Amino acid sequence: MNDAILRVPGVGQVTNFGAADYAMRVWVKPDQLAKLGMTVTDLTNAIQQQSQVNPAGQIGGEPAPKGQQFTYSVRAPGRLVKAEEFGEIIVRQNTDGSTVRLKDVSRIELGSLVYQQIGRFNGNPAVIICVYQAPGSNALAVANQVKAQMEDLKARFPEDLDYKIAMDTTLPITEGMKEIVTTLLEAIVLVIIVVFLFLQNWRATLIPLLAVPVSLVGTFAVFPMLGFSINTLSLFGLILAVGLVVDDAIVVVEAVEHHIEHGLSPKDATLKAMEEVSGPVVGIALVLSSVFVPMAALGGIKGLLNQQFAITIAISVLISAFNALTLSPALSALLLRPRKKSRGPLGKFFDWFNKWFGKMTSGYVNWSHVLIRRWALALLLLVGISVVSVMMGKSLPASFIPEEDQGYAFIQILLPDAASLQRTDAVMRKIDDILKHTHGVQSFSGISGFSLLSNTSASYTGFYFLQLEPWHERLTPELSAEGLMRALNGRIAKEIPEAMGFAFGPPAIPGLGTAGGFTFMLQDRTSGFIQDLWGNLEKIIAAAKKRPELTNLLSIA
Repeated sequence: MNDAILRVPGVGQVTNFGAADYAMRVWVKPDQLAKLGMTVTDLTNAIQQQSQVNPAGQIGGEPAPKGQQFTYSVRAPGRLVKAEEFGEIIVRQNTDGSTVRLKDVSRIELGSLVYQQIGRFNGNPAVIICVYQAPGSNALAVANQVKAQMEDLKARFPEDLDYKIAMDTTLPITEGMKEIVTTLLEAIVLVIIVVFLFLQNWRATLIPLLAVPVSLVGTFAVFPMLGFSINTLSLFGLILAVGLVVDDAIVVVEAVEHHIEHGLSPKDATLKAMEEVSGPVVGIALVLSSVFVPMAALGGIKGLLNQQFAITIAISVLISAFNALTLSPALSALLLRPRKKSRGPLGKFFDWFNKWFGKMTSGYVNWSHVLIRRWALALLLLVGISVVSVMMGKSLPASFIPEEDQGYAFIQILLPDAASLQRTDAVMRKIDDILKHTHGVQSFSGISGFSLLSNTSASYTGFYFLQLEPWHERLTPELSAEGLMRALNGRIAKEIPEAMGFAFGPPAIPGLGTAGGFTFMLQDRTSGFIQDLWGNLEKIIAAAKKRPELTNLLSIA
């Protein structure tokens, strides 16, 4: 299975947990070796010499006497397979003709190469296969191809063997893409409603709406030239660009309609309008581009995060300006006609809206005159708005990238140093029972003897991969990822005092670390003892625990 998965394009690494290769276990009897004056090296050398593939040659092969009719390949026994065969290996030949065999000084059985990890899925024995994508590959494409490969392998499984996808880290991507596409469609619908509400003419509304798909498709066409991909950042930029790309076309349409109302033909009105608005359209595009393009020049991770977002908006705005100078005037000359007053319910609604909007506009103008004359009142309002903005800003997450519910989580288990794997596995079984009865957890995979945080195998560590239920089934705060992790931490601390366990979420940016939060590295440059380093570490942890913004502190030495 590993080889088949590694052949999938985009797969960089495949790691197995809770399983190992078969091996012939030779349990040596030290007392027998001591009596015979032998060492383990003697046993190792004998096994290597007598369990190997030996070339046996041919009978009747060339050069052969004239008239040779047949050539036979000689088959010699290869490597030993059964425990009984290994037991017959001669370890020493005595001078009196007697022999010492491997079974005389050891117990031999077929077992596992290592016994360092125990894997379970939903509390049942399992082999956990972790698939990692190669740098630069498309996560969704890799995941889909791996799933297809597993379905193909399943057809050749034994009847009593099956597989399940325990955790899929691409689900947040697909769910986010669905939400973004939905938001994009909602934005387009809102633009249609707003444009039609103010222009009150389907012919005039159609021209700005055609600018939206042209600008978006044109932006997608530029992506390959810049090495961009369609991802959450670029799609988020397109959502904001939807409201910007129609502005230039609206300016052109309103200018053309203004001249049509003054008696010019659509063609002449378009020519006259473009003489007036071409400069402002170009100016708007350049000003907006000057706002977003510098964001892409930022260094570090901030620049990487803002690059596609900013460039996407800038490109869509520039294409929108080009449309406003070319496509929109042509459509205006072909589609626009002198406006006729709407009748029926729609006409009454437009009359009511125009009357209401006129009052709002007059009120705004009057208030502007008042604030211009009474600058102290205007300054007071400005200060009040600033204070409210600062207070609202403080209520928002202040971290570099706020952690979100990504649909999966982890649990780390730590026992006292040198605790046996059996003790760790007993604790893991208790947590299995907790997870089985936790609403909101869809499936879980546990590995006794492994720690993802330190990426090491140790008998006193354990680790869980949790796949949470779909987002639409977890609508309450208690069933959110944060709520579930808080509840699990409380139950583990209360019900399992013999070990330390805590649940935590994945990093905000996949691949940027192994867990959410941040990592602090303490280095001893004095060449002192490990006890001194540990003492300083405990002082730092004690000081950090006093900070209200820090929780779930963990140290690994």
